[in-house]
Amino acid sequence: SMQAKHPAVRIIILERDMIRVALQEAETGQPFSWGEWNPAWESKVQWLWEQRVHDAVKQCDVLIMADTHLDAVELQKKATWLRELGVTDFTLKYFQALPLTDLLRRDQGRTHPVGGEALREHLKKIVAEDRYWAAIEGI
Repeated sequence: SMQAKHPAVRIIILERDMIRVALQEAETGQPFSWGEWNPAWESKVQWLWEQRVHDAVKQCDVLIMADTHLDAVELQKKATWLRELGVTDFTLKYFQALPLTDLLRRDQGRTHPVGGEALREHLKKIVAEDRYWAAIEGI
């Protein structure tokens, strides 16, 4: 793990999907399933995420936020919000989309796979994002 490699650094990893898992399991008393996910819970996921980020920036040296569907408008909002929390330095790493076959293979190994249809829909959106990030990196 990253913490094992850097024991002197206080590292917190915050994954929005893990918040979704904990929330759904708490609400339903059942194991998590994307098929049973209620999109109405997204506002609570956002609130919980913000609370965890707020707490984490006070407790760690490095905060790693794993998130999906982060477009340029959302990125600007989050950067502004992080500055307001006192974060003075952050790095953004965008991971370009992989071919669908690779995504499907990885998805099958996940504890909570999203399935092929969700991956296909996500890839359609990412193609435009890849072009955007390629342009940004070229500046």
